[in-house]
Amino acid sequence: MRPQRLLAMLVAAGLTTEAPLRAQPRAAGEYEIKAAFLYNFARYVEWPPDRLPAAGDAFVVTVLGEDPFGDTLDAIVRDRTIHDRRLTVRRVARVEDVGDSQILFISRSEAEDLPRILQRLETAPILTVGETAQFAERGGMIRFRREGERIGFDINVASTERAGLRISSQLLKLARIVGTGRKG
Repeated sequence: MRPQRLLAMLVAAGLTTEAPLRAQPRAAGEYEIKAAFLYNFARYVEWPPDRLPAAGDAFVVTVLGEDPFGDTLDAIVRDRTIHDRRLTVRRVARVEDVGDSQILFISRSEAEDLPRILQRLETAPILTVGETAQFAERGGMIRFRREGERIGFDINVASTERAGLRISSQLLKLARIVGTGRKG
């Protein structure tokens, strides 16, 4: 998909990297926007084929720690599929319970334990997403950032490569690239 088409789709859905938190007539909440981003991230990331769930199994988005989404994330993924697998949301309190997740949102409540969490998952084919300061620079893969009334995101390409994940160039064009060891 061409970058212009991706951008047009995200704009139509109100989800550009510069998505305003206030829109007419009803403002989308910060976590509605972030939940929609999580779904769209899954569409533009490639997992190693042998690390995707088996056909018929669920593609799992997990929230680690306190859940800021409430039922918003569940509503966004309801009745949707990624890579021909139904989406499901799981919530866990410990990194040891992440299991077979494909996307892991690491809540702010886990900030103190973030170095241990990221080290444990460093080469796991799990897209790690967070919103704490320096999340991507510290080894996380995608960090939501808020600039005024807009939501953007940073991507640490080196972290995704270590985990065997490939992020589409269309998504990379919408992000701020951070971290070291970026190829190209």
